Amino acid sequence: MLEKLKAYALKGAGIAVIVLLLLQALPFLQPDNPPVVNEPVWDRPETRALAKRACFDCHSNETVWPWYAKVAPMSWLVVYDVRQGRAEFNFSDWHAGDMSGRKADEEIRSGRMPLPRYLLLHPEARLTDGEKAELRAGLLATMQVEATVVTGENLAEAGASLLTSRCSVCHSADRAKRERRSRGQWEETVTRMMANGAQLSGEEKMVLIDYLAQKYGQ
Repeated sequence: MLEKLKAYALKGAGIAVIVLLLLQALPFLQPDNPPVVNEPVWDRPETRALAKRACFDCHSNETVWPWYAKVAPMSWLVVYDVRQGRAEFNFSDWHAGDMSGRKADEEIRSGRMPLPRYLLLHPEARLTDGEKAELRAGLLATMQVEATVVTGENLAEAGASLLTSRCSVCHSADRAKRERRSRGQWEETVTRMMANGAQLSGEEKMVLIDYLAQKYGQ
């Protein structure tokens, strides 16, 4: 009887090893680090250093992938979490307004970020109370600088820049310049552009709509 149990155990272990090896060949949810496109206008290098230490693994294209991120099925969970984090906001593909300083401050202050389960495996990302306060203040200052840049006195310049950089990806900016529409119609147009893949934050959307309505309104 004992010999049979040992045989079943060895057979089960062999099957488990074969299944694990087969899982490694599946092509989905592989770790990746796309190119860095654009970062926030950091208020200080120290703010970026703290953000990199505590946030970049899940919210940037500079993820330091641990060894278990290359072993399925654990890798699927890790890659999924990182992709979800990047979709929420990505410091390496940043658009002004992607996250408000107030929200960032609350996430860190409440202890929701960095995720407690992440800190269990990455103790180097654990910040002291002083470092948390420094990061919160730095992110608030960084987001405030961006809000000033996008919505300040250079609204016309910011709007023209958005028209050229975001709209001309799919068509010539001259197409928009030939149109005359009401603000509501421009809002519908920009919303449709975003649904078709135009990369605009909520704040950038409003800046572009205001610019188009002012410059090319009815």
